[in-house]
Amino acid sequence: MDRRIFIKKGVLSLNAVLLSQGLSYGLCSNESPYPYASLNDAFLAIGFDPKIKGSAYFVVAADVHYGSAGDGMSTFISEINCMHPRPAFFCVNGDMIINGSRSFGTIPDMNERQQAVSEFRDFRKDADKLDRNIPLKITLGNHDTHPKEIDPELFWEVFPGYPAYQTMELEGIHLFFLNGHSTGYIDSVQEEWLKKEVRSIKKEKTVIIFVHQPSMSHRVRERGIPKAVSETFADHTGNIWLIGGHEHTNAQKVFRLKNTKLIEHHITCGTINIWGGAEKPGYWIYCLKKDIVYGRIYKQRGDGYRIESPPELHQAERVPLPFDNVKNILWKVMVGEGDHKYLVESEAKDCLNYWAYVKKLIYRIPLRENNNAGKKIVLLTDHNVLNLNKQGQYFLSSDLSDWIELKLTNHDTDVLCFNIPDGFIYREDVYFKFTPSGEAAVAGIALLK
Repeated sequence: MDRRIFIKKGVLSLNAVLLSQGLSYGLCSNESPYPYASLNDAFLAIGFDPKIKGSAYFVVAADVHYGSAGDGMSTFISEINCMHPRPAFFCVNGDMIINGSRSFGTIPDMNERQQAVSEFRDFRKDADKLDRNIPLKITLGNHDTHPKEIDPELFWEVFPGYPAYQTMELEGIHLFFLNGHSTGYIDSVQEEWLKKEVRSIKKEKTVIIFVHQPSMSHRVRERGIPKAVSETFADHTGNIWLIGGHEHTNAQKVFRLKNTKLIEHHITCGTINIWGGAEKPGYWIYCLKKDIVYGRIYKQRGDGYRIESPPELHQAERVPLPFDNVKNILWKVMVGEGDHKYLVESEAKDCLNYWAYVKKLIYRIPLRENNNAGKKIVLLTDHNVLNLNKQGQYFLSSDLSDWIELKLTNHDTDVLCFNIPDGFIYREDVYFKFTPSGEAAVAGIALLK
């Protein structure tokens, strides 16, 4: 998109305000990382007045993890209740609890289900302390749901009828609150709803997406979200912001979509005693003005406020897609997309469109079906680079009895490549076995010329 459009839309307006006041993003002369003692001070520093018509702000936090060693969100709910004027809403962007699914691909047993419901009740107890004039918006994260549910059954035991996904308009900006499920995907019914909603708004409108998993750069785990977002917003020309938690750190990236750019904003966890980045815990304030995201302010719990710098739009990355960095593909299968026809054995957690915590995977590779033209096998995987060349991980067989160990030929980001030995190339099928050293996830396998 033309850079002038983004300037007009105001993505860079915060930069101009700060430069005009001689400030470097969020740092005053005392060089404190959180130089503003109050939210009003931070508002003043960026030239934002929420009382002016056409202006509004909202508060967003994530990963408060009731059921963990943290202390929840009661502290900053008290702070939010004291904000004046009131925020348009407060959003908890996923992972309210722990035991909906304790780890990727885990389906809760009866005890964990009861714990999950209890954790949701504890979350609601604090959520009910929020000023009733401040709407609460909720998205569902990987610990709030599990792989066997489409509708959030455990969540609904405490929040009956609360929409699993929803949309709203605020000061000319369209907001989507999505259900990223336990494995970072957008289910088919939700995706059809999303596409219908997007068709109903103007293409040039600013959009903010709230989804727990900020996975636009993922080819393997949680790859359903970048696919759904890229396809749904292919014709959109307005700015898109995607706010996610999950990684427990503050960061941002910019991605190129077909006709616009998307700013992906990772936000840190909102409670204490949880792993994560150096700024944890805290929450974010988004300032909206005349249909743009005018500025962002971070509040560190126990400290002050800082101003976030605008995104560097010229550094936009493309959205990676599975095997898009591989040439000469004869055949491929993706996990959850027809791979069970070729799957022989799995010792891994089923995350619907990828395998997590892989101990062993065996796939049949159909050589004869591809005219025995295949010379290489590639595996789409998240695997620690320190473990890639360890022995005892990659094997090939023609009969599932006698296995030879393969050496890794090369690797590129998420793809591991192996040459098929001459003695196997003209077999009807071969079997590839992956027994990784350390933690690994797998999303697909392919055969190359």
